[in-house]
Amino acid sequence: MMKRSLLVIATLAATANASVWDRALTRPEDEAAQDLYDAKMLEGDTATLTATIQSTSIVNILESIRRAEAAYRAAAAARPREAEPYFRIGNLLDQMYCNCEPTITRPPTCDPNNLTHAEAVIKAWEEFEARAPLDPRINEILLRRAFLNTKLIDGSPADHRHLEKAARDYEAALDRSDGMSSTSADESLLGNLAESYMMLDRLDDAIAGYLRAIAAGAANVSTLYGLAVALDRDGSGEQAIRRIQGQGAEGFDAFTKACVRRTSFFVPSGESAYYFALASEAFGNYGAALTLWNLYIASGAHPEYQPRAREHIEVLREKHVHPEAPPPELDPPPC
Repeated sequence: MMKRSLLVIATLAATANASVWDRALTRPEDEAAQDLYDAKMLEGDTATLTATIQSTSIVNILESIRRAEAAYRAAAAARPREAEPYFRIGNLLDQMYCNCEPTITRPPTCDPNNLTHAEAVIKAWEEFEARAPLDPRINEILLRRAFLNTKLIDGSPADHRHLEKAARDYEAALDRSDGMSSTSADESLLGNLAESYMMLDRLDDAIAGYLRAIAAGAANVSTLYGLAVALDRDGSGEQAIRRIQGQGAEGFDAFTKACVRRTSFFVPSGESAYYFALASEAFGNYGAALTLWNLYIASGAHPEYQPRAREHIEVLREKHVHPEAPPPELDPPPC
């Protein structure tokens, strides 16, 4: 948690030094609500601390998480305008269920493939922001919230809503960074925003975003491949092919390894077949490309781009290309 600002400290000091007359004007029901709020926040914090103790059983951890969330929600009900309970609910659920980076302290409740709690995390942080829009800790949650919205994309009708939310959070994170973040962070953020634009069928914005990401520093190969796919989908196929060829075999290998290691991922998963099909075509592996184009269409990922994939298939068939199995590492595409 970030340190309190001087303004907050001054406000707390002024509150502590409030006159007896001021306290006398406080209604008993307000005092009762404050007492209940304080008690439930303490209960939630205590249960959260218990949940993070790695030596306890997973059954006890789950029960502690349940008690902590219930206590924070009771605090929120006691004082509905308070933002803090929602911040802590979001952090609790994210850290215990969703934020599953491989670390020594990774909780046993974490499952990167189980996004059951992601919606609750997003909702809690939205409630927090609605009540405290100027809280500096919003900077800490924007990227996590965008990431969770992106992970929730599964081809359902809710995809568009999640994508729009992710794009808004990436945009807000860029606005708030104000040039203070590192070059690599800017590039990653711009690349993710460009990817969100492409999934929203905003190709002009996507291409501009990728170019900004590249201009921000030494772009990684995933960003460059993203630009190539956006160009191809926008009707600039030859330029897209040249972009991929410019990265050479080393670039293709680096892109593949990033997918295998899950440092890059695509949503829905069938989206990656488009990238590998285009790359295979760029390097003259036409039989594998044809198989991958068909795999992309069969996946149902982003149907708005399937007509472009079919154009590729038609061109390959006119060349009398026959489907061939892609290399083992691309069967199926690894991300």
